[in-house]
Amino acid sequence: MTRSYIRPLIPTVTPAGPADISQRFVGQPLPLISVPVSKPPRSTNVVYGMATVDDRGRVADRHITAALGWDGSTRLSIREHDGLLVVTADPHGVVKLSAQVYLRLPAQARRAVGIVVGDRVLLTAHLDHHTLTAFPPRALDELLLPALPGGEDQ
Repeated sequence: MTRSYIRPLIPTVTPAGPADISQRFVGQPLPLISVPVSKPPRSTNVVYGMATVDDRGRVADRHITAALGWDGSTRLSIREHDGLLVVTADPHGVVKLSAQVYLRLPAQARRAVGIVVGDRVLLTAHLDHHTLTAFPPRALDELLLPALPGGEDQ
């Protein structure tokens, strides 16, 4: 049986005394790592959520409604604006949050913006304006596809 060994590669070391080492580094600054600059904190007062619309138009995201301070007795007004649904608290509104504090989008409002059962919608709560906006998938496509690598789908 023949064995072949790989010879270790050891760098040559020149003997140097402690005085030689200190002379090489005199007057040179210590190496420092670069710290990445962090992005500034967000300056907007918007809360985001995403939820699926069920067969009764219910959108189960309590985080958004809680951020707006809405509870089960909150009456709402829902209107279509540029393909989005804008929801505001309105004491005379015809829509009310469910007992579980879920937003329920009426069928007529869902049809107006093309939301169907099973769609996931982006919810944005603009806390300064006390509004909730629901972005249907079609609106998300218009906003996001041009920004994705590769551009819009053809």
